Amino acid sequence: MKILLTGATGFIGSNIAKGLLDKGYEVFAIHRTSSSFEKCIPFKDQINWINTDNSDWKESIKNTKPDQLIHAAWGGIEVADRNNWDIQIRNFWFSKELFELAKECSFKRVLALGSQAEYGAYGFKVNETTAPMPTDAYGSVKTLTANYLRNLFENSATEWYWVRIFSVFGEGENIAWLMPTVISKLLKNEPIQLTLCEQQYNYLYIEDFLNQFFSVFEYTKNKSGIYNLCNTESIALKDLLLQIANLIGVSSQLLQFGAIPYRPAQNLLIVGDNSKFKKCFSMQDEIQIGLTNGLKKTIEYYKDKQI
Repeated sequence: MKILLTGATGFIGSNIAKGLLDKGYEVFAIHRTSSSFEKCIPFKDQINWINTDNSDWKESIKNTKPDQLIHAAWGGIEVADRNNWDIQIRNFWFSKELFELAKECSFKRVLALGSQAEYGAYGFKVNETTAPMPTDAYGSVKTLTANYLRNLFENSATEWYWVRIFSVFGEGENIAWLMPTVISKLLKNEPIQLTLCEQQYNYLYIEDFLNQFFSVFEYTKNKSGIYNLCNTESIALKDLLLQIANLIGVSSQLLQFGAIPYRPAQNLLIVGDNSKFKKCFSMQDEIQIGLTNGLKKTIEYYKDKQI
């Protein structure tokens, strides 16, 4: 089976790409001239790459005749770009082009990654019936893209899935993101200034994410719709960081909680209900590695990288 994948050079996308290859799928991955292939080095040559900077990129996709589209690409995910409407709107236009191409080519399935940011700042665990109330451009455009996907493929022969991702961590995250930054500093016995870190999150290790993701991708019945993909259990960010310090074996005093203020309108509860997901895709035990073992594997990865 031929799979068209976007975002293959990113953290989640590269893990999806490796998973597809391990399962024997033929992967056609979209990239740009400026893309870094660092996360794909071990399997880069096993992927058929299509450069969207080439004027004939759509024709290249048509000629390969993929069976399914996995859309994991999204620019502007860093905090500084979350409210950059120009960047976020470009994501929508690119997604629109891809979805329309999938419709024109009669893809069997389109599976796109959404975000917890679509929900906004609710003070309770959110499920798929909770109305999206995004508080930034990133979440707003993700919501727009989800609606376009649904409107384009609902009641069509193409299955469609919009999977809202909550907090995923693991080896290969962007080095500037919180967890790699904290691990790096603690490995060097350096202090790190933090907020009070009272935020509650559904942290999910990348291998457990892939386990859930492929339960959707490989499901044989049409279950088109919007789904939350997350850990069933949540944890306070402070407790998570204290656990990292304990696993590394350094003083928790290096974690300087309360040294910096929260950003304006900080959401302290970003927790999803995944019961619909588990029911639809028969996920009785969705966690295989777990939080603690996932943290251990992640810490060992960054020890080896010596970041």
